[in-house]
Amino acid sequence: MKFINSVVTKLWLTIILIVTTVLILLSIILSLYFRNYVLNSTETLLQEEVSRVEEMVLTEHYVDNPDEILFREDNLIIYMDGTVLSEESATDELIFKETIAKEDGGSTVILNDIYGHDYMVKVSNLSDYFDKDTAILKYRDLEDINESMRAVTTIIIASAFVLFIITTLFAFFLINRLTRPLINLKNAAFRTAKGDYNTLQVKSRDELGELTLAFNKMNDDIRHNVSEITHEKNLREQIFTYMNEGVLYFNRTAELIYSNHKGNEMHHIFQSTEAGSIRFNDAIKEVADKRESTIERVELQHRHFQLSYTPVKEGETVYGVILLIRDITEEVGAEKMRSEFIANVSHELKTPMVMLSGYSEALLDDIVTEPHEIKEMIGIIKDESDRMNTMVNELITIARMDSRSDFFDIVDNDFNLLLEKLKSRFRHEMNENGIKFSLNSMDGPLVFQFDYDKLSQVMTNLLDNAIRYTSMGDEINVDVSSSPHSVTIEIQDTGTGIKPEHQARIFERFYKVDESRTRGQHGTGLGLYIVKSIIERHKGTIELESRFGSGTTFRITLPKITGED
Repeated sequence: MKFINSVVTKLWLTIILIVTTVLILLSIILSLYFRNYVLNSTETLLQEEVSRVEEMVLTEHYVDNPDEILFREDNLIIYMDGTVLSEESATDELIFKETIAKEDGGSTVILNDIYGHDYMVKVSNLSDYFDKDTAILKYRDLEDINESMRAVTTIIIASAFVLFIITTLFAFFLINRLTRPLINLKNAAFRTAKGDYNTLQVKSRDELGELTLAFNKMNDDIRHNVSEITHEKNLREQIFTYMNEGVLYFNRTAELIYSNHKGNEMHHIFQSTEAGSIRFNDAIKEVADKRESTIERVELQHRHFQLSYTPVKEGETVYGVILLIRDITEEVGAEKMRSEFIANVSHELKTPMVMLSGYSEALLDDIVTEPHEIKEMIGIIKDESDRMNTMVNELITIARMDSRSDFFDIVDNDFNLLLEKLKSRFRHEMNENGIKFSLNSMDGPLVFQFDYDKLSQVMTNLLDNAIRYTSMGDEINVDVSSSPHSVTIEIQDTGTGIKPEHQARIFERFYKVDESRTRGQHGTGLGLYIVKSIIERHKGTIELESRFGSGTTFRITLPKITGED
């Protein structure tokens, strides 16, 4: 079927059909023309012979002498009054009978199959010149003519066959020259459809050459356009893929047509529950029906999402809905943290301010007059002022850390010198509270890169917390170990410990555990957050291990070579 549908086959069959038809018609015409020519020539010769015999018969004016030479002439029959006067053979007798039987007023008669031969008979009626019915019949055997016709027909057929072969070869040659560029164009078009763009060689300057030039130009344009479209598609896909928002496109029946990676992830979340799936699909259909954009917030699986619906329409036709999903869990958490921050700051500032205001008014109004009472109130005012100053300084430190505007001087320092100063600073407080304090570190200098003041603040906060959550008879141990690439610091106490539900949030801002279990002033809830921030700026880590009622361990790991971000 592929061979039949080929252009080469169709052109070849067309040419062969035309040539064959022309050769057949030409052969028939030539055969008929040659046959008619020969028959006409034979008829002319017979007519001349008959005319000669007529002249002799009419000149002598008698036909009753059988001894005449004329009567013995071959292929001649003289008939008079029902009797053949000339010498008669079996062939003459049969020809005479057939001629008489076919007598239709014509002077020439063709007789077929007379002893296997065909004959042409020329008849001349001389009855008008004699008293009796008289006629002359002259005939000629057509076998030689038929043999010649067969030979001519064979020559014509052989010539036609040779012409057929020559025409076929020429047709294939011509068609090959014409169709090869077309076949190359077809194959190149299929390769272009598969994305294999190539340039064809132009071998002529005729219409096929111009067609090849046009194809090459079109091929280059397609390659350029596809390259641009592919680049734009890949760029768009990259943009959509790396967007923090989920992009989804639905048709009018809420069937998902396109989504980026983030959108696909969020779509699975919404489809994870039957109620969420129904609500989601109904929202898509409602936006498509109302043709209006809308925005809503949804809370699902402890996450907050903002959904922006936009109908895709052209004129009065709505094709679908584009949905932009943003995960606003962190924003909601930040808003909540901001509210809690404001509330906590207000609460923490309110108590010392009230106490400062109350005791100041008592002193101004001379409510207390005893020197020891006045001194006690002034001491309380100073303690609350120091507490408020500490909290303000911590807030300033946090603000600087969040904005990355604080300066860290991370250089080579001896950590053992820092430990010795801390030991001297806390020795009196430890002895006063009945706490056993021990510090274990390697002998000699322990030099690595850190900010001396910031790390001193870390150790001070952790030791203050340890003192606050221990009682008389408890222990606080600081153990320092070193490896080729890092330093590990453990601050361990045997105090009250931290309940498991508090441990996950212990480093959050303003988060405080049960204050009834602490000694002295209560903290602001900012110290451990500052500690973690300083450790992270040193590219280190801090871990917490605690068992309620048994004590707490803070483990800090710092790299020996670091630098500020």
